[in-house]
Amino acid sequence: MKQIETSNLIIRNSTWKDLDFFFKWELMPEIHEFFSISKNQTYETLVRTYISDDENASRKQLTVLDKKSEKPIGRIILAGFEENWKIEIFRIYIGDLSYRRKGYGKETMKALLNLFFTEWNMERVYLDHYTGNPASNLYISLGFKYEGILRKNCKKDKVLHDVHLMSILKNEFLENK
Repeated sequence: MKQIETSNLIIRNSTWKDLDFFFKWELMPEIHEFFSISKNQTYETLVRTYISDDENASRKQLTVLDKKSEKPIGRIILAGFEENWKIEIFRIYIGDLSYRRKGYGKETMKALLNLFFTEWNMERVYLDHYTGNPASNLYISLGFKYEGILRKNCKKDKVLHDVHLMSILKNEFLENK
């Protein structure tokens, strides 16, 4: 994937150097609370998952950087890539807590949606989130619509969780743009 630049961010393919950031972030309760990431995830598990995702053509791993410092501040994993049809935002977060609640998540999402619908010609973008995830308000503000609840669909630390499925279609994105 080619690098994306916004006014404040760079979004690029993830590299091995990013794994130390991902590991640190994914151990933080503020991050793993709303994802199916074990609170006791090991570095080895992170590396194995990174390698597996890297070898999977339907997955893409991206890193969000602060444009001024070029410092990594977030992570994106895309899944279910079907050319000219659909893609899933499997995981997205701003991991550097000093960048949270400042609009960087929204800027990231807008850049991704623009890429998906205008350059990749996708028809559908979807994601799911755990009950209570405050990011759901962001998704709604961007035009995502609820499709339903996948009951006991994710397992984390031996506990099953419901997830709320949301999507946005190309025509909805273009109408809101």
